[in-house]
Amino acid sequence: MVHCLVASWVLLGAAVAGPQTVVDRTRYDGYALIEVHAGDRDAIAALLATGADPWVDSVRPGFVPVLVAPEERAAIDAAGWSVRVVTEDVQRWVDEEFERLAVRPRVSEGGDPFADFRDLAEVEAILADLAASSPELATVIELGMSIEGRPIRGLHIGTGNGSSPTLYVQGGQHAREWISVSTALWIATKLVQGVAEPQIAALLGEMDVVVVPVVNPDGYAYTWTNERFWRKNRRDGIGVDTNRNFAVGWGGEGAGTEPQEDNYAGPAAFSEPESSAVRDYVAAHPEVVSFLDLHSFGQLILWPWGHIQEPAPDAAALEAMGGELSEAMYAVHEYGYSPIQGVDLYPAAGNAIDWAYGDADLRSYTIELRPTNVEEFEQGFVLGTDQIVPVGEEAMAAVLVLAEWTAQQDVAGTGGDETTTSSGGSSEGSADTSADESTSDGGVVTTTMDASASGATLTSAGSEDGTSSDGDGGENEDAGGCGCTSGPPSGLAGLAMFAMMLLTRRRR
Repeated sequence: MVHCLVASWVLLGAAVAGPQTVVDRTRYDGYALIEVHAGDRDAIAALLATGADPWVDSVRPGFVPVLVAPEERAAIDAAGWSVRVVTEDVQRWVDEEFERLAVRPRVSEGGDPFADFRDLAEVEAILADLAASSPELATVIELGMSIEGRPIRGLHIGTGNGSSPTLYVQGGQHAREWISVSTALWIATKLVQGVAEPQIAALLGEMDVVVVPVVNPDGYAYTWTNERFWRKNRRDGIGVDTNRNFAVGWGGEGAGTEPQEDNYAGPAAFSEPESSAVRDYVAAHPEVVSFLDLHSFGQLILWPWGHIQEPAPDAAALEAMGGELSEAMYAVHEYGYSPIQGVDLYPAAGNAIDWAYGDADLRSYTIELRPTNVEEFEQGFVLGTDQIVPVGEEAMAAVLVLAEWTAQQDVAGTGGDETTTSSGGSSEGSADTSADESTSDGGVVTTTMDASASGATLTSAGSEDGTSSDGDGGENEDAGGCGCTSGPPSGLAGLAMFAMMLLTRRRR
């Protein structure tokens, strides 16, 4: 949904992260958050055709929370949809959040990093501080550059130097999902600061972790300065949904074809430098064997496929591990995270985990963080600060399970218990690591990724048109997926009791 609101849009020029200046921020006067009943996929498609902005990352049949402008609300009411009102005053939430953020103690002034949400400059400062505090363990890396010229930075944690199997974790792909950013930061912080703990020490002795808290830095910065509920990157001021821009299934069901749509897939697979940066990093680091994409909200654990109504080649193993991830998360605070194949909600073609699984042969999952719905904490994307730590703790429990599996994998003959092929798949959209033609809109940009984990360097040359030479938009429904066919680590028990737990998910 493109918001035609009373405040003007003042676009930020290409800039590195620094203290962010608030410009004339978009207002949501007259906007409402409502839940509209859409009982099946056809009804969901009809609802989204009204222009309503789904207030959840993974839309599923039932009461769908949507942000609506007055004209969209009128159309929904006139069509006779069953509606429940959450709030008639979305702007109040925005005002309250930014009033609090304006006086928050900044990390540079001694503030607790997890006492509140952090803007892009603070996120990068936290990563730099973690690396400085443990230089033998943590290194700041750059995957590439965004459309507006911001670096996409992460933290490599471990001592494997390219020989250890690696778990890749990212957040902030959808800009408004702030809890995914704080959660990725929590994971990075707890791994670095907890290295003396037996479990973490043992894991980091066998495997590495890469955490990229903000894979969409332009969009994230824009939510702080211009439009709080912006979702996409900042391509031409309209944006592309990078989680519809990956090659596997690109352009299929659940991906928008018009630039104004919130799930617009872009002109071609990997047309965007942000998605291309992820692709190129994985291609340059064959030690990466597992992939976790953090989003909000819905309290879900999703695995491939998300773009076609078919089980993945090793669906049983994916499902079993999804259950174990869910068990681990529930054990922390007794909040249920439902494990489900991604497509069983609503198709989302061109998403990151389908590509990671289908083209890069990685064990891959998406976690949709709290809340389960807008009734849980009322505000959905605008979570209270009291949720930052518990959500981080829940996600960390899942990371430890996935890390244990990762540590067992064999990379270039390191002798793990199981073998995973991580050399990339056969999809038409798979990476050509010699050149990346997706770059910023400021002309030709050449970026060199820090490949500290392996000692290698990957250079990608950009082009002005932002297209990708290998992203022909071909849909790949025959991708082989993860080469790992064995089951998850031991400890998956009590499935019947677990299913009952999900049905009686605890509310707070």
